[in-house]
Amino acid sequence: MFVYHFILYLQQRDRYILLYSNYLFSLVVYLSFRRWTHFDTFLNDTFSFAYVMDHPLILYMLFSYVFFIARVMEINNNARLVRFAVIGFYSSIGLFLLIHVYKVLFTDETAISKTYFFITKLILLVFAFLGLLEALRIRKTVFVRLIIAGGIVYAFCSLLTLCFIYFDYTTWGLREYDIYFIGCLLDILLFSSALGYRSYLIQQEKIETQHLLALESEKNKALLEERHASLQKEVNLKQAQATVNKHLQYEVGASLSSIHVYADLAAKVSESNPHKSKEYIHRIAMQSQQIMEDIGDIIWLASTPVEEMHEALLIRIRNYSQEILHPHDMVVEYSIDSEYYQSSLSTEIVKDTLINIKSRMKEAIKEAGHTKMILEITSLPDHYSVSFS
Repeated sequence: MFVYHFILYLQQRDRYILLYSNYLFSLVVYLSFRRWTHFDTFLNDTFSFAYVMDHPLILYMLFSYVFFIARVMEINNNARLVRFAVIGFYSSIGLFLLIHVYKVLFTDETAISKTYFFITKLILLVFAFLGLLEALRIRKTVFVRLIIAGGIVYAFCSLLTLCFIYFDYTTWGLREYDIYFIGCLLDILLFSSALGYRSYLIQQEKIETQHLLALESEKNKALLEERHASLQKEVNLKQAQATVNKHLQYEVGASLSSIHVYADLAAKVSESNPHKSKEYIHRIAMQSQQIMEDIGDIIWLASTPVEEMHEALLIRIRNYSQEILHPHDMVVEYSIDSEYYQSSLSTEIVKDTLINIKSRMKEAIKEAGHTKMILEITSLPDHYSVSFS
């Protein structure tokens, strides 16, 4: 298990796995030490290297485990009882290590009494249970609670081991450290389960993150398309404004030139030929009205959105029929092909159509006896056409 977790740390660089690998390493060292030396902690009668190392290895193993689980519990100012338990545990281990060093250097002891062993380990277990139970109460995440549960199992099996040793008790063929190593195994299984659960959560988080990124990407795509459409509208508007300016310049320039010519002619013949002068003035009035209508069409065409052009054109044609034909008691009926709405409308086509329709309506007024006009709007493959009957 130590090798497995160490390799897992090299792959994931997770500090929890590193600290747990350190604990498993201390467990491996202690197991190897016991197997190699066959040292009896309580009955040894000669001073040896095994006596010197036995108790420090136990303390190191306990310290490495508590150091790991303290990092998992993430001690802070809001967990004062846990902090007190951990500091008390560290201080006790330091004190017991100093006592052992003193015995090695200044006494002739070659073994540890069961009473001393029982009292020192019981003190450590009190601090362990105090911190673990408080941490289990305040920590709510499943990952941390599984690790804390492993610590409680580990501490409980350590307590049973302590009682078995002190009271020299055996059950089910288990004695001394057997229960302790079973607790170690159960703790390893719980920690591995916690790692598996956290890996599952990380995977789910990745899937959720990818889903959110996909949604964000779709939103960004929609925003880009919206922005592109907005920019395209701005471009179309500028193009329409440029077309309006061009048409206005052309229409106004041509009409003003005609008006200027008629005005000069009217001024020259005003005294010699008043009738002719009135005719020129009438032409000036007609030309002024025409330029006003043309300018109105140009402005209307520039301000009408492309997607609304089909319906807007029909409305404008009806308005012209009201202005031009209804005062002469002429009725207009409209016959509109359904394919008209799928036809392509360019600025030039719309403009020419309005000019032709107004001209045809004015001509119809002059045709005596016509009291009804049928206006047909049909669709051709590339544009629409208008006809009268």
